Amino acid sequence: MNVLITGGTGFVGMTLAEELTDLGINVILLARKPLLPAMEKSLDGRKGTYSFFKGDILDPEGLDRVITQYNIDSIVHAAVITPDEEREKEESRFIAQVNYMGTIEVLEAAKRNKVQRLVYTSSGATYGDASFQDEWLDEEKTYPRPNALYGINKFAGEQASLRYKKIFDMNVVIGRVGGVFGAWERYTGVRDTLSGPFFATRAAYLGEHPAVLRPDSKDWVYSRDIAKSLVKMLTADTLCFDVYNLSSGFIWSGTAWCDKLKVAFPNFDYTIVDDAAAADITDFGQRDRNPMRIERLKNDLGYTPIYDLEKSFEDYMEWINSNTDFWVNP
Repeated sequence: MNVLITGGTGFVGMTLAEELTDLGINVILLARKPLLPAMEKSLDGRKGTYSFFKGDILDPEGLDRVITQYNIDSIVHAAVITPDEEREKEESRFIAQVNYMGTIEVLEAAKRNKVQRLVYTSSGATYGDASFQDEWLDEEKTYPRPNALYGINKFAGEQASLRYKKIFDMNVVIGRVGGVFGAWERYTGVRDTLSGPFFATRAAYLGEHPAVLRPDSKDWVYSRDIAKSLVKMLTADTLCFDVYNLSSGFIWSGTAWCDKLKVAFPNFDYTIVDDAAAADITDFGQRDRNPMRIERLKNDLGYTPIYDLEKSFEDYMEWINSNTDFWVNP
């Protein structure tokens, strides 16, 4: 099986590549920036092979070339710009081109080349204002109301994917990725909204004492759980639904993560503030988004997430200790 991962050197793409190659599946990582040496080291010697293809999802000829050159069976479309509000203001047209029209180009390439399955990695950001409406965010009952360009583009990509599935009889499935963090998360130039656990861990690693905006409560999901969920979406013989929430079901606070960092990094400490202007870390959120229901993931795809607070912290610390500080640098 040969799987193309667009945005393959991003942190979700890279974690997925590790998971797939462990299973003996060959991966081709399409991205504009090459693999870091640490990534090559991680992927070397696994059961499956890996290749890097420098390309752009807005280039249809390049997409055709990589699909035919590597005899691609399936695609995981994970290439995206995750903008903050400042980038939204400055680059709104380009964001829409990459996030929406890039998805159209990938769908077109999959159609032209008769790719067997396309997994579109969407986002819990599609729920937008609806995130505070229902006790649990349900794929069917909670209708998305995205409120920023990222979520708007992702939801538009979902709708386009489902339309292609219907009119061209394509095998397309959508995974809405929740509040993801973990190994390989770093500054890439296209991901402005890094996770709260990342910023807190970076501060601890640097011996800083950040001010954290309010305690939160959220179903944070570790990147390895996302990777394992995406593997299930890729390899399932049948898929009963078009859309799956990909989250953890584990609800814990950013301050609980910070408390564990205090034990692991004795020079680290933090304070809690109520004013965003006075906070160094605001990405634990100003409001608690309601958790995503994952019964479809568990019952239909047969995957129950395993990385709770303790297990994700343990794995993240192991990853940090086995890598240099490349992930720290903006």
